[in-house]
Order: sequence, then structure tokens, then C-alpha cells
Amino acid sequence: MKSVIKDPIIVLIENGFNPSRMISGSKSFYRQNNPDNFVVFNANIVIESKGKIWHGDLDITNDYKKLRTAAKQIGEPLYVLYEMDCRFGTENDPVEALMHKALWSTDDKEIKRRDK
Repeated sequence: MKSVIKDPIIVLIENGFNPSRMISGSKSFYRQNNPDNFVVFNANIVIESKGKIWHGDLDITNDYKKLRTAAKQIGEPLYVLYEMDCRFGTENDPVEALMHKALWSTDDKEIKRRDK
């Protein structure tokens, strides 16, 4: 039987990451109630084989396990970028350039923002 590879967007949805996901109606309220969390509102997710595949809100402190599960199911790391690093035309930049802008990747050992 031939192995079926799922669309990365379907994998993200199955792991709880619907496109345009909102984690709160108020960014300031969410940050106030989760001051120590690594939160990226309007984040983008990029993979090497396809470029940008997703956008929405992420709380990496709470979401990292599900993001790593999705990455394993997709078969490659997920790279998280700020909104402006992968939107309004920049999503067409070379994938390597986008990956370099990542704040965090599912391959990172720690749950903290990469130094730029």
C-alpha cells in the first residue's frame, strides 16, 4: 500500500490550528493574563518545502507540543515568523530567507524567542 502524505494545512487543522486562529479577542488582555508566555499574534508558519502555510495567533508556551506533533506528521520543521516578516508581499521571498527570520522553530530545544 502506498503511503499517503497529508497536506500540511490539514495536519495543522487536525492539531488545533485553524487558519486565522484567534486566541483572544483582546491582545492586551491576553498578554496581561499571560505575561510570561511566548505569544505571537498574527504569526506565520513556514516550511521549507512549501513556504508559508499558515497564519494566526500562537501561544508557543502552550502550543509547542502540538506544533512539534504537527511537524513530525508533516515530516519537516515548522518555522514561526512575525506577521510583517511573511505578509504583504514578503511571503514571496525565498524560503531560506523566511526561515532565517524565524522567531522559533519546532527544532528549537527551548521555548524562547531566537535572538535576531
